[in-house]
Amino acid sequence: MKNRLLKFFLGVFLVVIIFELMFIDKTSEKDGFVNYFAIFNKIDGVNIGADVTLSGIKVGEVSQIVLDNNYPNVQLKVDKNLKISSDSSVSIQTDGLFGSKFLVIEIGGMNSYMKAGDSFSFAEDSMLIQDLLKNIISIGEQKKL
Repeated sequence: MKNRLLKFFLGVFLVVIIFELMFIDKTSEKDGFVNYFAIFNKIDGVNIGADVTLSGIKVGEVSQIVLDNNYPNVQLKVDKNLKISSDSSVSIQTDGLFGSKFLVIEIGGMNSYMKAGDSFSFAEDSMLIQDLLKNIISIGEQKKL
């Protein structure tokens, strides 16, 4: 009888622990980051979880992508200890010729800084390989003339 009672309470204890783990609030992860927004014309190849870098160092990631008036609005989760000036810009870059896409923050020169929820003043779209090839071909054709 004692053995069955012990197993019962152990089972109840494990179920309570599992429920606690399922519904735990992960605020410690969110506390170290602040959200910024950037509106692009096209974000071909950028996905949730893509890296956000500053001077070649990963400082965050893309946390959400939504359409806002038919334009992609990208939410960036960035280290809260960074001071990003309010005239900074963000661009979409490719890792190598056919690699994955990531975002690069270019710091501006103003002394005022962005606050949580602010949007970047300038966002440079993703460059498609087809567009790049068209530009190269058009430059070559112009030099022939």
